[in-house]
Amino acid sequence: MAHVERVLWSSHASNRWMQATAALLGLIAVGLAVAGTVGTAGAMWAPAVVLFFSSLLLLVFASVTVRVTGTALEVAYGPLGRPVRRWSPEEIEVPARVEERRPSQVGGWGYRVSRLGTTVMVRGGPCLVIRSRGRDFAISVDDAQRGATLVNALPRPAP
Repeated sequence: MAHVERVLWSSHASNRWMQATAALLGLIAVGLAVAGTVGTAGAMWAPAVVLFFSSLLLLVFASVTVRVTGTALEVAYGPLGRPVRRWSPEEIEVPARVEERRPSQVGGWGYRVSRLGTTVMVRGGPCLVIRSRGRDFAISVDDAQRGATLVNALPRPAP
């Protein structure tokens, strides 16, 4: 029998502008690849590859889903929910909290590392913030307060 993990809370946030930009870059990459294939513009392959991978990265970090299960906090990126970053309760220094953050504070949109720690910024506003291994990790997501409350309530082993 397969083990089924119960999700206590789930929230999602996305940035339509980042998704549209990713689609545009992907289309340009395809256009350059086609031009490099059918024409004499063989030099189009390098920019096509760079734009294609830029498009993929942008798409992955344009949306985020956060879940609190009975045993962990999970952050899943992109439309396919991959990759997933997971913290067990032992890895999270309590209390989790909520902070207002803006893209200008953390260096822009997407997956950002700044003096505030790591932030997944898909929209400005309330962020669920945890501390793990002495560093803050923040995710801009709807209903961040409920997420913080549930993270703080996760069962932890006795010291």
